[in-house]
Amino acid sequence: MKRVFFSAIANSSDAMEPGDHFKNGAISKSQTSRGNKNDVSFKFKINLFAMKNVFLLLIFCFFTSNFVPVYGQSEVSNVKYRQHTGFYLSLSAGPAFGTISNQIKGGDLEKYSGTGALFDIKIGGALQENLILHATMISTSISGAKVTLPYASGRLDDNMSINENMLIGGGLTYYVMPQNILLSGSVGVGNYNITDTKNSDNNRKTDNGFSLQLKIGKEWWVGKRWGLGMALTYGKTFLNNGPYDDIENRFNSNRLGVLFNATFN
Repeated sequence: MKRVFFSAIANSSDAMEPGDHFKNGAISKSQTSRGNKNDVSFKFKINLFAMKNVFLLLIFCFFTSNFVPVYGQSEVSNVKYRQHTGFYLSLSAGPAFGTISNQIKGGDLEKYSGTGALFDIKIGGALQENLILHATMISTSISGAKVTLPYASGRLDDNMSINENMLIGGGLTYYVMPQNILLSGSVGVGNYNITDTKNSDNNRKTDNGFSLQLKIGKEWWVGKRWGLGMALTYGKTFLNNGPYDDIENRFNSNRLGVLFNATFN
């Protein structure tokens, strides 16, 4: 068995042999339960269940917001504007751009790039007016990523996606009022995994490491408690993976995102 992190076949104009561009990768399926396909399947079932509950919560908040009085209004120059107080829920989605690098100790530097989809959920409450403490969950998925090495390049099949996740995170969001400009930062535990929708034997997952996100945006009030807007994000996850089969990797990423924001507060 080849000792690879992404056991995959790339479609390449350079006619690379299957697995050639991954030949120095790290995680053998036989060496660690982190690469077990059941772990990945179970994780995605949990994510789907969590997303379902979040949307149910959104529907509840939407209907109850019409019956809850608006608190936390301030007055500047006799003009009233809303403040951010109480329960906080923010959902964001949009395209993400950037690269994921895999530096194999004593081996090649692999890079995976492409446009992916980024999802960002924040749930928390106001510590004081306009200052929010929240839990953060982030997931970025890139399908058919481009693979670049010093000696070759290619592309993963469209049925294969590379995912970067902030599994457990927290942070602060501050709103500059009355402009309603948000400044946000989150840190947490993250990892990478690859998912093959055609062959779950190719599913892999790394160790956990450090993940962060910085975010700036602008929102407009569209209801008593609802705000809609846009945001720019920068994020990265870096970690040491292994050693497994005497192979050690260092993963790192740099990603930019353009997100649509929906906030209940």
